[in-house]
Amino acid sequence: MIYTVECAFTEPSREDEWNAYYSGQKLENLLSLDGFRATQRFRATMQTTAPYLAVHSVRDELVLEQRSYASIGGGTFDGWDNFITNWKRNLFSGIGVAPEVTSNECLIVLDDPKEGEIPSLDFAWLKIVGLDHSAERRGFAVVDRATGEQFAANADPVLRVFRPITDRFLSATENDS
Repeated sequence: MIYTVECAFTEPSREDEWNAYYSGQKLENLLSLDGFRATQRFRATMQTTAPYLAVHSVRDELVLEQRSYASIGGGTFDGWDNFITNWKRNLFSGIGVAPEVTSNECLIVLDDPKEGEIPSLDFAWLKIVGLDHSAERRGFAVVDRATGEQFAANADPVLRVFRPITDRFLSATENDS
């Protein structure tokens, strides 16, 4: 299953500090939990209401119901909440582990395939199963950086383009396949 967290951060003077926290301690805490398999953070290359995206691969929906998840700050931003807007959390089925996106690639996200698909891309399709239900279906495609930047420059309103902020981190105790 794929657990996504999207948001905007509203305090530019503290954004580097927040990114260091989220990309470090926050992701380490999540990967220490039973059922978190992999995680990676992204930032949009185009204007969007929620430019930050975290993609977590989890074993099942019960992972987010663990007491240990809440105890390490799961479902919150550990004191950064006052600077967070446009926060959406969604849980999807369809693939077990999100694709790894290298620093030379971009992640293309398409939320409404009825509006038009991008024929040159091979999307992995996910179906909503929990949390905010802000997208009934979501497609992920990984493309090279130049292609991603070309899609972003065209500003197609039905898709979003993200560059990785972090490498994909794997849990030391979970199988990532």
